[in-house]
Amino acid sequence: MRAVHARRLVLAAAVLLSTGCASWRVQQVAPKELLKDKSIEAVRVTRADKSKVEIYNPVILGDSIIGHPTQQAIARLVMPISQVQTIATRYHSVPKTMLAGLAIIGAVAVYGLLQTLNQGY
Repeated sequence: MRAVHARRLVLAAAVLLSTGCASWRVQQVAPKELLKDKSIEAVRVTRADKSKVEIYNPVILGDSIIGHPTQQAIARLVMPISQVQTIATRYHSVPKTMLAGLAIIGAVAVYGLLQTLNQGY
């Protein structure tokens, strides 16, 4: 029974690690220049009032950024470039992902050790 539980923990850890640790990186280029790159899947825009808006599948059309408020949304989101104070793109951090993986593996190992020490009580 414990082996099945340990396998489930390892499987859950593998699923979590497959997504990787993602962070936002502020870009120093203008939004029009940045969004010429068609591989950008999402941007996070900071407005002058410090509010942040994520835009998925962003494209430049005229003087606005057009995209979706979520990855699955059908509705469009339109933001004038004049409202953009900073723009950030998402990137995956390999060191953070590896650290998270080591932490999960360590936690599973400690759990297994504690379970073996509790046998007989």
